Amino acid sequence: MAFPDSEAPATTEKDAAPSDSDTSVAVLVDTIATTTAGEQQHALLLLVPKWFDSQERQQIYEANGIHVLSEVIASGDIYTTQLYALKCLRWSANDDSKLPESAFEELRASIREATPQELLSLVNVLQHGSEAEKDDGVVLCAATATRGQLDALRDVGVVPPLVEMLRNGTALQTLCAANALCALARGNEDNRVVIGREGAISPLVALVRNGTDGQKLQAVSALGYLASENAENCLAIGREGAISPLVALLRAGTEEQKQWAAFALGNIAINDANCMEIARDGGITSLVALVRAGTDDQKVEAAVALGKLAFDSDATCVEIAREGGISSLVALVRAGTDQQKQSAALTLGNIAEDDDYCVEIARDVGISPLVALVRAGTYEQKQWAAFALENNPFNDANCVEIARDGGISSLVALVRAGTAEQKVWAALALGHIAVNDANCMEIARDGGISSLVALVGAGTDQQKQWAAFALGKLSFHNDATCVEIARDGGILSLVALVRAGTDLEKQWAAFALGHLVFTNDANRVGVAHDGGISPLVALVGAGTDEQKQWAAFALGNIALCNDANCMEIARDGGISPLVALVRAGTDEQKEEAALALGYIAFNDATCMEIARDGGISPLVALVRAGTDQQKQEAAFALGQLSFNNDANRVKIAHDGGISPLVALVRTGTDEQKQQAVVALENLAKNDANSAAIARLRASNRSSLRHARFQM
Repeated sequence: MAFPDSEAPATTEKDAAPSDSDTSVAVLVDTIATTTAGEQQHALLLLVPKWFDSQERQQIYEANGIHVLSEVIASGDIYTTQLYALKCLRWSANDDSKLPESAFEELRASIREATPQELLSLVNVLQHGSEAEKDDGVVLCAATATRGQLDALRDVGVVPPLVEMLRNGTALQTLCAANALCALARGNEDNRVVIGREGAISPLVALVRNGTDGQKLQAVSALGYLASENAENCLAIGREGAISPLVALLRAGTEEQKQWAAFALGNIAINDANCMEIARDGGITSLVALVRAGTDDQKVEAAVALGKLAFDSDATCVEIAREGGISSLVALVRAGTDQQKQSAALTLGNIAEDDDYCVEIARDVGISPLVALVRAGTYEQKQWAAFALENNPFNDANCVEIARDGGISSLVALVRAGTAEQKVWAALALGHIAVNDANCMEIARDGGISSLVALVGAGTDQQKQWAAFALGKLSFHNDATCVEIARDGGILSLVALVRAGTDLEKQWAAFALGHLVFTNDANRVGVAHDGGISPLVALVGAGTDEQKQWAAFALGNIALCNDANCMEIARDGGISPLVALVRAGTDEQKEEAALALGYIAFNDATCMEIARDGGISPLVALVRAGTDQQKQEAAFALGQLSFNNDANRVKIAHDGGISPLVALVRTGTDEQKQQAVVALENLAKNDANSAAIARLRASNRSSLRHARFQM
């Protein structure tokens, strides 16, 4: 044998390569239970391959095999017999928990590790033994991998001979080599890398296509684990043509093959090319069918696979909905096993990113069971149900239903006392639910504001950013929540994020501060008092695009009707970067910066600085050729700049501002017309401008009359 064992009697060549593989399961189990150590070891070596067949496993269970094998491990007489017994019991733990996982782990931990010399001996047999010795050796290798020592097995060099057996071994060697590689890849990223680079993927795909049922099952399982969180292996599996035969197994394989094919496809679905091929080969239809009518394990794996396929793929979501997948997933959330509920909630969350599917989830009565999971599910169910609810609120009607079903209090409870991940999704969900006053008030009433403020102050990075987002949504046009956020210390915590948070924390903190001061004078004073202006100015000058947009938004609202804040923004250098945004920012930045300059132009000093920094010319350009909202905000800013400043009136006229303002009065939206009228009234306080405005209006009337005459 590969592991010389002084406690075991010597075996003959016939013992090492038994020819009596047709011995019945009942006889083998009885032999293991009643005979000497040598016969017991030989019987176990024969029994291991039989566990690959589900029907023979059932016979082993009926023969009291779990108890017999557990006793073999507990007795500890011979090391290799313990390993063989453990290998058999691994399937028992997987088969509807015939053996509880905790009991299996206890048995596994009771077996010693192989010594370095024993592992070297094993590799030598795999490389240089006779075919019979290799048969025994690969069984022992699979058993040793089940015990553990995955790093040691890799380092001693078992992977290359196992891959060679996949290509050129006997039927037993191929079967057990695939199983051993599966065990090595499970939960070990370094092993996944090595196995992939040693060329295992191609022969595994060949087995999926042309192997026996047992070989297909082990190859599918191995591919699934090799693909787990390994993009390079996923690409290789797709390139080798694995997707089509995997989808074929979904459709017409054995029950176990269907389960593991769904598992493998879910892990492979991490890039667009693989996802598209899975859909093209009919994988979505087959996965939805498993979710609807598969075994419990098939439903779990199929739901997970659909969730990964649906991530950021509208085409996949369309097909899932068309195949009836949403109602099947909702049914799992409502009445599935714990694992099914968890997986289905995750998948519904990915699907719900599109408003149409939010409507369908609600129509299939999916909101209520998701709320129930948030309230009373397992840790994982709460997390993924909160994630699903977080996406559903993109639909206002669903927000109302979530509140009606009691979702707000349950989400607040997660923000307050959930796991780290639960807090993230619950905070984001509350932000999306805060779309109307009733929901905002209920969140506040249930203690949500203090819990969100606490996350902003002391949460993880993700918790801070989404709690800041939620506070911003809660303060949108709701003065009562603005007051409570300030009272709970939210302003100081948000200012701290703007100053020293991550990029996303800065972005959403600026967003929140802008909304907190939008209609609340006291909060404007509070933000300035807590040092918020300087870091917001810094963001406008050197932040990301989103940071610049929301910092400009915040500075504009901070400046509104507050002369002291306007002066501080100017003193901290805020005007120049705002002008730069009006000149060359994104559309959203131009809009917010133009409005901010209009609010800041509250006195002669700031008006003069805006002009000195070149702000008038880009504002005129926006009035002439900006978006509708930009035209409106720029017209407002020009009106403010010309209110009591003749030099600015002259400059606006010089830069060509009168003509586009007159055009807005004639053809703009109602809001544009209103702002343009005010701006022209202020510009007309200068005699030259007044005359120019009159001439343009007269010219326009003449042109209009001429056009009518021509008609």
